Amino acid sequence: MDESARRRIEEYVRPLAVGLDGVTNYGDVRRMVSAAEAIAGDRDDLDRDFLFLLAVFSGQERWVARMGHRSRTEIFLASLGVPPRTVQRLFRGLSRFATAPVSPEEEIVHDAVRLDAMGAYGIARGLIDGYRERLDIPEMAEAVEAAAEAPLSTESGRALAADRRAFMREFARRLRAEHGEFGRE
Repeated sequence: MDESARRRIEEYVRPLAVGLDGVTNYGDVRRMVSAAEAIAGDRDDLDRDFLFLLAVFSGQERWVARMGHRSRTEIFLASLGVPPRTVQRLFRGLSRFATAPVSPEEEIVHDAVRLDAMGAYGIARGLIDGYRERLDIPEMAEAVEAAAEAPLSTESGRALAADRRAFMREFARRLRAEHGEFGRE
């Protein structure tokens, strides 16, 4: 897949990614592609086009699965020369990479999604989500810890997550301590 096709795919996904959940923006899609590339490193056993597609469409699983959107996406990708087998792998991969990745590319995007929810960036996004869900401070601390403990599938993902995990654990500990400092029970 050439750079022009990648740009057109990104343009196709842009309106899908912007604001679906109230906080996502297009930069998050680009972050996901960059995170997947960082985790993939210089591995030569990967289908880079498939990895790109999984990363770009990650977060769009429900939209792509809806009636009409799947066939629209298939037609669009075919018009760019994406082989039908790759499109089918994309749809299968989107339905499972978050919970049960089976290919190296799915494992990488699984880790990219989890990595994006870690560290300072992940905490900021998590607190926004927690506020929207009306969580209290102890519940937010628990959610931060849960995100820090999320299992990763690749060694490179685990290496990139190490400092982020430590930061999140410390943040949750301090959040609880400061919350309890002046609280009345």
